[in-house]
Parts: sequence; C-alpha cells; structure tokens
Amino acid sequence: MEDNPNKYTIKLDKSTDTTDGIDTYNITWTIPIINQLLQTKAMDDVYRTLRHTVVEVPDTPFKMKVSFYGNAVIMICYLSSTSLFMKWSLEFKLANFSDVLPIKDYETIQANQWQYCRRIINLNNLSRDRTAPLYLSFKLIVSHAVKAGICRNIPLPYIELSEDFGILLTDDSFSDVTIKSAEGIEFKAHKNVLAVRSNVLRAHFEHSTKENISNVVETQWDTEVLRDVLTFVYTDEVPRVDDAPEKLLVAADYYELDRLTSLCEEALSNRLTVENAIDTLQLAELYSLNALILSTLNFIKNEPFKLIKETQGWKNIQSVEFIHWIYDVIVADGIILNYNDHTDILAAALNEVSIK
Repeated sequence: MEDNPNKYTIKLDKSTDTTDGIDTYNITWTIPIINQLLQTKAMDDVYRTLRHTVVEVPDTPFKMKVSFYGNAVIMICYLSSTSLFMKWSLEFKLANFSDVLPIKDYETIQANQWQYCRRIINLNNLSRDRTAPLYLSFKLIVSHAVKAGICRNIPLPYIELSEDFGILLTDDSFSDVTIKSAEGIEFKAHKNVLAVRSNVLRAHFEHSTKENISNVVETQWDTEVLRDVLTFVYTDEVPRVDDAPEKLLVAADYYELDRLTSLCEEALSNRLTVENAIDTLQLAELYSLNALILSTLNFIKNEPFKLIKETQGWKNIQSVEFIHWIYDVIVADGIILNYNDHTDILAAALNEVSIK
C-alpha cells in the first residue's frame, strides 16, 4: 500500500488460510509526531464536538477512525462495509509505552456500523518525546466458514449432550476435584472438564500446584456466582444470567470465558435503566465491552439527560474526563455511531505543523 508522507501511513499485511476459510488482516496506522499534533490549534480545547479522521484500507472491507475532542481524549473505531463473522484485537504504541486489547471470541459485526475499540486519555502524558509517532495496530480475523444445512427426511434424536454434562454437576460418582465458594459451599467437579473450558482453571492442575495436590480449589466467588459459572462450564448455558450479570461478568472475565462474558454483556444491555446507565457504562469501559458501551451511550442519548444527572451513578463519578466524554459524545451530538463530519482533523493538524 502506498504511503502518504503528508499525512500518515497505513500498512496492510493480509494472509489467508484456505483450509479453515479465514482471512487475517494486520493493519497498522502510523500517526507521526502525535504530541505536536495534539498541541495545534486544530485540536484546541475550545472545540466542544468530536472531530475525526477516517481512512479506508484498500483491498479490505474496513475503514478506521480516530476521533478527537480537545487534545485530551482520543477514541478509536473501525467499520466494515459488509457484515462479517470476526474477532479483533488492537495494540497502541507510543515510544516505550504500549497496551494491547486482546483478541476475544468471534462475533457478528454488522455492515456500516462503527465499532468502538477503546478510548485513550491524556496521551501526551505517556511520552514526552515530541517526535514519537503513535502506532495503532489492528488485527482483524474474518471467518468465512459456513456449515450448510442438510435436508433429511428422518428426524434426528434430541441432542442431550448439554443436559448430560449438566448431570455431572450433581452426580459426583467420578469427580476428582472439589471447588469451593467464598462461603465454603463445595461443588464436586472434574479436572479435565474445567481445564478444557478455561486456561485459568487449567493452570490450577498443571505441575505441583496446591490445587493439584489437594484436589481442592478455593475461590473468591459467592455461591450463586460459582454455581452459575460451573453451570456454564458444563452446559454452555447460564439460565440465571439475568439475576446478577454484573457479578457474573467479573468471574467470566477472571476465568477468560468469552462467551459467558458476551451473555452477561447482553443481559446488562437488556436491563438498562435511567438509574443504572452510568454504572453500566463504567463497567462496560472497565471490561472493554464495546457493544455494551455503544448500546449504553445510545440509551443515554435517547433519555432525558436531566434525569441521568440526578442518579446516584452520576454523583459517584470520580473522573472529570469521564464526564467530559459523556457530554461531548452525547450532549454535543458527537455520538460515535453517527459520522457526518468529513473534516480530516489529522490532516488539518499536520498542515498546521508543516506551515510553522
């Protein structure tokens, strides 16, 4: 891909696995002298609406976007021109500082909808090097594998695998490990099932660990949360997810159970209210739940903001930047789902620096 020396550079490295039907796109967006750009008039704090730069990545269905409001906060998004079944990760690097949002499970990405990736606050505090570029490295893994349905005249028996595995939780005939809740309630389980479902649980049974020797795993989780986690581990279902999704989410994240995390995310989105919207938004940002961030922002935008500001969640906000984010994205009609401003803010800032 040809670089534009007057703006920024986009580098694409694409690979295809024809056996599994997977395309992997490694896209690196390099923004030069970012600290100098943040100090330009183009990005001055007097602007109270989001300004953007959007780039199309040739030979891919993707666009990338960085949004700025003032010089304190950057938001990063991507968009696909077609609906895809995919997973992604993002690394940003500035001088000696880097951070990575790890790859999560596959999900369906709807066409022409901006997907929120992350927010960076006070980027100029991460490095004092005024010449250092900012690297935004996206890894986008697209699966094209589709299993075609086969028409049969003979009905298949009811699939009982999930139910059969669920019975293992109540039948301790062949259990080989005990897992305890914070209150000391014991559940009989099976090391091989736990290990194959969670790398975190697998680590308990590798080598000469205390858990592997004693065959007892003590946890920090309330009994009901632990019961729900184990139900999901054995059956891939969690019937009680709506009871306390915010508690279950913490355990799902801890054990790296991505599908359970997604189920909690969906439950939290379905129970949004004026009273819990701010708490939900903070929780979604803490665990990088991008779909929940977008749905919560849209919910807040469509509700009377006066009522939102009267909630306890709003009163408990500790971060001034978080308040500014809500005001600028919601109140100033800068919601990241709607992109109508075609001004290239990076080009304006780079032009200002080159004139000096």
